[in-house]
Amino acid sequence: MAEEKKAKKIYTLDEIKFNEENKTIAIVSWIPFIGLIMLLVEKKDIFVKYVGAQSTVLWLISMCSFVPFIGWLIGMISGPVIFVIMIIGMIKASKGERFDVPVVSDLALKLMEVI
Repeated sequence: MAEEKKAKKIYTLDEIKFNEENKTIAIVSWIPFIGLIMLLVEKKDIFVKYVGAQSTVLWLISMCSFVPFIGWLIGMISGPVIFVIMIIGMIKASKGERFDVPVVSDLALKLMEVI
């Protein structure tokens, strides 16, 4: 009997569309821990999964601040920047717009493929 292989889903920014029904979940998904949960749990709404993936990548970047010396320097800069990005993402999601963080959005799409 032939072995069935499950193909990985490759996501593109063109197919990530806002869904009005999940507006609140999309807003809250910008909070890092909740974003991680949405990335892992959400199966139907690609927009929420994408927001969760971006939030998770930003959270992982902020975790670098716990590395001694170099991480502390990075953390002093990245902490406030990540907080501002989170707020902008929440505002954009409340308006029904997708917010693509440069570099982070590419990493988020790759993360979505893996999970």
